[in-house]
Amino acid sequence: MVELKIDLSNFPERFAENSRELLIAKKVNFIYGKNGTGKTTITDAIKAQYSDAYDVCIFKDFAGIVGENQRLDAIALGTKNTEIQAKIDAIDVEITAIKKEIEKPEDDTENLFTELEKANTNYNQQEDELERSYTDAARKIKNKNNPQIASTTYDKNNFKDEILQAKSLTDEDIKKYKETIKAERKETVSSLVFPSIDLAELLKSTNTILQSSVSQRQIIAELKDNNDKQNFAKEGLRIHEHKNGEKCAFCGNEISEERWQFLGNYFNDEVKNLESSIDRDISEIDSVLNKIEALAEINKTDFYERFAERIAMLNLQIETRKNNCKIFFETLKTALEQKKKDLFKKTQELTPNIPDNFAKIEDDYKKLVSENNEFSDNLEQEREQAKNALRYHEIKKELDVFKYDTKKNNLTVLKSLQAEAEKSLKNRESEFERKQETKKDLIIQTKNEKEIANQIDNLLKNMGVSSFSLELVKDDAENQKGQYKIKGHNGNIRTITELSKGEKNIIAFLYFILSLEQPNDNNKPKIIVLDDPMTSNDDTMQYLMIGEIQRYYKKLQNDSFFVLLTHNCHFYLNVRKRENKFHEKYGNFHLFSDGKLATIRIIKDDNDDFKTNYEMLWKELLFLYEKDKRDLMLNSCRRICETYFKFNCKDNFYESSMTAKKLFDVNQHSIDDLEAEQNGRTREEIKSVLEKLFENNNAAEHFKTYWKEEDTE
Repeated sequence: MVELKIDLSNFPERFAENSRELLIAKKVNFIYGKNGTGKTTITDAIKAQYSDAYDVCIFKDFAGIVGENQRLDAIALGTKNTEIQAKIDAIDVEITAIKKEIEKPEDDTENLFTELEKANTNYNQQEDELERSYTDAARKIKNKNNPQIASTTYDKNNFKDEILQAKSLTDEDIKKYKETIKAERKETVSSLVFPSIDLAELLKSTNTILQSSVSQRQIIAELKDNNDKQNFAKEGLRIHEHKNGEKCAFCGNEISEERWQFLGNYFNDEVKNLESSIDRDISEIDSVLNKIEALAEINKTDFYERFAERIAMLNLQIETRKNNCKIFFETLKTALEQKKKDLFKKTQELTPNIPDNFAKIEDDYKKLVSENNEFSDNLEQEREQAKNALRYHEIKKELDVFKYDTKKNNLTVLKSLQAEAEKSLKNRESEFERKQETKKDLIIQTKNEKEIANQIDNLLKNMGVSSFSLELVKDDAENQKGQYKIKGHNGNIRTITELSKGEKNIIAFLYFILSLEQPNDNNKPKIIVLDDPMTSNDDTMQYLMIGEIQRYYKKLQNDSFFVLLTHNCHFYLNVRKRENKFHEKYGNFHLFSDGKLATIRIIKDDNDDFKTNYEMLWKELLFLYEKDKRDLMLNSCRRICETYFKFNCKDNFYESSMTAKKLFDVNQHSIDDLEAEQNGRTREEIKSVLEKLFENNNAAEHFKTYWKEEDTE
């Protein structure tokens, strides 16, 4: 036959060395032990060690089987329903907590709802303030005139749309744009003609002449090395007619033919050619000088005011260039004229700085004319652009006045806080919805336990219990199943807070026993463990529980086990249905504690077992005697004596030995001082005192009947 070996070696602090394995070899088992002797430890060990191979079903009390449904003021019946109800209760707590965060509070409490409200208020106030500033600024700009820079319909929306174009202008730019708006259309300007001069080439030509000289084919002594005389002679040669007998206009003497030949040879063709070159260059210089002199300044009235500065600059350049050119050409002309007076010697080259010609000025002027004419062609567009520029300038001024950047940054921060608060609220709202959905799913999972509930009611009625019955709740709101109200004996519904622990316990126990008979989905054999199922139930409930337990273990399946653990002696004695070979058929165990460690004893026959609570006291005393726990023996002695003299109405039980009474009464210790050596008596002395006390009360045989040392070995 299959056995259960419960390994208790992990609990050396709870069990004595010879009791660290519990062998369960019978299908049905009863374990008695006072509180603190390890019953729950054994229960937990069974579950931990056999849950894989068996369906371990444990009943301790109503917890986990009967739950409270505060919403319906009902009990959740059944392991599954109670488990679900616990989850529902937990979710309800969370839902309630979330609702406090997301719904508008009735008092001044702050939550996510109020945080978003506050964030919205702060943002809206800042936004409204900005909107008012936009409106005021737009009105000012619309009303500006002389010149008018905005349309008559200009409003805050136009202002907001143009904020990105806002830009400050210089005073000069403002003046320029205003003049553009006021400007009258001008005629197209014709280009000036600037003299085209190659100054370098002219200097080169001049220096060529200066470096030239003519040779003298006839030497006239009186003219040698005298430029004035040479020029005088040359002039005379020019003005005279060269006739025979012609007289000199200066001296009046007749000029001989020989003299004319001398002068002709002296002033030959070479001289004439050089003179001709000089005259040509001087003539060219005079022509250029005339052109330069004729070059007038640019008439600024022909141009729009916006070009006035450039025109003034060009006129200054023209005047400067004219002066520089005049000086340059006068230098060349003077040198040439001087050369003409001394044709027979080379003259030193000129090295003046060559001034710029008028090419660059001409290009700049043409560009100016082009821009002016283009401006004239696009005057309306230019006026519009000028209005825009002035309006953007005014927008920038207004933005600075109402500190737009600061307010806009504040609005951005408030928007971020608003978004954060909104996100937090939405997250919690989403979580609220998820919790609601989870709750709905749990409610769907609740099980209708009407059949078992009816069986419980019938069992209660059959036992004459009329203090309460179960009434199924029809939950129209959430359609939750397996919920029962408690109906009192008068037919009125009792609130679940009035349901006692004993009543909850018997309902839970009956459900547990009855549900064991339901089909098992996992097809595993069962291990049913009742861990101290009796609590505060009255006799009726106790007998009902005993009857159901006996009914169940009588028809236990061959591959299953039943283990009942209890500290209640009366319950232990009555739940075991006495029959032939009882101890052979069922497993019976006693748990004894020596104050520190528990010892497990297998009860093999009636001699090892006890039949009454009083007999149990003697068994305990013998165990403590065996363990030499003298101080604990005193407590058992006192309880045995009290039970005996109360049952036998012997009020003078201690009259023959007040020393015994003092020993049993006074030398009792607190639970945390079990090893104290206060009485100073040996275990044999304590036994002798108890034995003598019974002898003095004519109950020596009674003592001998219960003191059977061989039973404890």
